Amino acid sequence: MIKFGPSGLCEQFAQSGYKHTIEAGKWLSEQGLNCFEYSFGRGVQIKSSTANEIGQEFAKNSVEISVHAPYFINLATQEEQKAENNHRYIMDSLAALKAFGGKRCVFHPGSPLKSARNEAMVTLLKRFEEVLKLKEENGYSDLLLCPETMGKKAQLGDLEEIIAMCNIGDENIVPCIDFGHLNSRDCGIYFTQDDYKRTIDRLLEGVGESKTDRMHVHFSKIQYTSNGELRHLTFEDDIYGPPFEPLMEVFAQYKLNPYIVCESAGTQTRDALAMKTYYDSLAK
Repeated sequence: MIKFGPSGLCEQFAQSGYKHTIEAGKWLSEQGLNCFEYSFGRGVQIKSSTANEIGQEFAKNSVEISVHAPYFINLATQEEQKAENNHRYIMDSLAALKAFGGKRCVFHPGSPLKSARNEAMVTLLKRFEEVLKLKEENGYSDLLLCPETMGKKAQLGDLEEIIAMCNIGDENIVPCIDFGHLNSRDCGIYFTQDDYKRTIDRLLEGVGESKTDRMHVHFSKIQYTSNGELRHLTFEDDIYGPPFEPLMEVFAQYKLNPYIVCESAGTQTRDALAMKTYYDSLAK
């Protein structure tokens, strides 16, 4: 089943008088949405009891929780101590995800730093194999890890690099395709259905039907420069894009069931609902 929801709590949530994440499950359900991404961008700082309480309330309202691991993870690091820290950040994220009762953990692959890009990818894939071993050892084999496409050209995480990562592990490694990021990397590539179809077709070829069907999606309009992503925008933007309508049309045509998270700047709930409303209209 295709799902739509926001990343984090939006401005409208606070303006409606709500204060705590535990209240968001019921609120999102009332908005007509059915997923939510909890970000640990600056570190995993939540008690398992709190996560469990939030997860129970979300489950009661049929809203699925995913998590985003800390933003500073870099699996391409050459330093062993930093690699151990990165592994711990991911395991801590998976522990919190399990407490939430969720299934999906998104993470940033990393950056080459001073290494050549191809050499950095060799290191990254090796580190990722270590992560997958720890994932199994810690009892998280049933949880999904979702490496994310990145928005800056200097970062690891173009489409082909994410495909390579998703072919390291089992069926529980699925791509997180951030279409705003991919659009930013190449200074605008998504305008029509055919533009989106090229990405979906490459995924079907590269990771297979099952992983493509279950992919994690991040979507927002993003301002970019020649170096890639600059800042997230709202759906009111009519300059940078990308447009969401052709993508929803492609998802409907291909009968895919992704988990779609909106990352608009402050209007993520409203914009997630705009995508869902448009997608639902295609089925009528």
